[in-house]
Amino acid sequence: MDAMIPREDFGREADEELTIELIRDFPVSNLAEDSPIRRQLRKPDFQRETNHWSPGQVVSLIASFVDQEVVPSLILWKSPNFIFVIDGAHRLSALRAWMEDDYGDGAISRAFYGEIPEEQKRIAKRTRLLVEKSIGRFSTLKSLVGSKSAENPIQARRAGALFTRPLHLQWVVGSQSVAETSFFKINSQGTPLDEVEEMLIKNRRKPIAIGARAILRAGSGHKYWSGFTDKNQSKIEEVAADLYKILFKPETQTPLRTLELPLGGAASPVDALSVLIEFLTVAGTRNQTTIKSISEYDDDESGDATIDVLKKSVDIANRITGDAPGSLGLHPAVYFYNERGKHSRFLFLGISTLIADKVRNNDSDWFKKFSAARETIEKFLMENKSLLGILLQNMGKLQRVPKMRDMFNFLVTEANAGRSLSAEALISHLGLKGRIIDVNAKQTSQSFSDDTKSMVFVRAAIESALKCPICKGLLDFSKSGSYDHIVRVRDGGIGTPENAQIAHPFCNTSVKN
Repeated sequence: MDAMIPREDFGREADEELTIELIRDFPVSNLAEDSPIRRQLRKPDFQRETNHWSPGQVVSLIASFVDQEVVPSLILWKSPNFIFVIDGAHRLSALRAWMEDDYGDGAISRAFYGEIPEEQKRIAKRTRLLVEKSIGRFSTLKSLVGSKSAENPIQARRAGALFTRPLHLQWVVGSQSVAETSFFKINSQGTPLDEVEEMLIKNRRKPIAIGARAILRAGSGHKYWSGFTDKNQSKIEEVAADLYKILFKPETQTPLRTLELPLGGAASPVDALSVLIEFLTVAGTRNQTTIKSISEYDDDESGDATIDVLKKSVDIANRITGDAPGSLGLHPAVYFYNERGKHSRFLFLGISTLIADKVRNNDSDWFKKFSAARETIEKFLMENKSLLGILLQNMGKLQRVPKMRDMFNFLVTEANAGRSLSAEALISHLGLKGRIIDVNAKQTSQSFSDDTKSMVFVRAAIESALKCPICKGLLDFSKSGSYDHIVRVRDGGIGTPENAQIAHPFCNTSVKN
């Protein structure tokens, strides 16, 4: 429901205190399309996305409103141009979504986002059905205003309160800096900001934060980059859309019925933002020995730094997948998903960090060593998916990505040295101690769970998946593959079906040649 109240750059508002008469309450009519109050409503640009409520919470808020139960006060701040919602954006967005019948999939959302993910459409549909079952459409209640319905007295009572029951208001009185301080104090209570949200707010003008937000919505939604030139805005949106497609397409449903899986997992805002921040951090740093954290960047005043980070990140993404000559064409089911078909951000970020390190250090030999060992490594990974999950559980949060980077590098080194890959050697190398026991929940239901169905599908699909004839690694041809001349052109090979094979782009261009 993030489209229900637009954002505005909070920092650009005049840092002065207004002494004007302010409205004392907030009737629902203020959210109508033609309302002057609605046209002034804004969220601060650093406000969290309005998507943290479940469908049940949306229903509960609307029901509390129409049944005249307690609804917490809104907290607003008036600037010279706008009315900013300091606290209550979810409440107002839920009510406007009900009024407009737009829970993230309607006309307002389509204009705001452009392309709407299938998962968002599913959640919107579920929310709509729950609201209509529990409360009814806004248009239905509105049509009952001023009438007395003997058939449905509850709906008639709700309709009678629809435009007479206001939301209570509190105002932050003071300058823009006072309002921003109030925002942080308020959001440290109730449902506090999580680590990712707080990081984004504090670093909202850094290129990593701008780039992550741009990718998350494929260059659509609120333009956190609107202060840049038109040329730089267009470039950010173009590259962000490319990265969104690389990392988060196609969308998946459970149980799995295809091995066409997104590299970065689901594009859910909180999880995806966390993945994107870390990915841009490791992939966007180049030509220096240490990786720059998000806070070490200067604020991006022109958009050039954001474009630079995005372009460098595309380069790393194109090493992982795609049809570019340097693409390893890593199969997501092998490298980035667990045995139940669930995405592992730590596996994805671990190998992304390793590849970024090798590119940054111009270690071209490592990519050839990886391809030489690929068949052995992939067999080990598929046989030890459960073990990897247990190892991750036994690591501290900050250890997981660097440990997975070290794991992949260790596997390449060991396989190239001709040593057999073993769980014991890996555990020892990662510095873990103790006996690793694979404990699974006891199955009591006679029906197959979605996890079980996904496990069975992945196992069967991997067995019949295409393999690169050069490195013998698995091919994900929907994302990455090249047509290779078995007998090279320079050796007289021609373009006949008999002389063609499908290979990883890197194997075709760098290993074979």
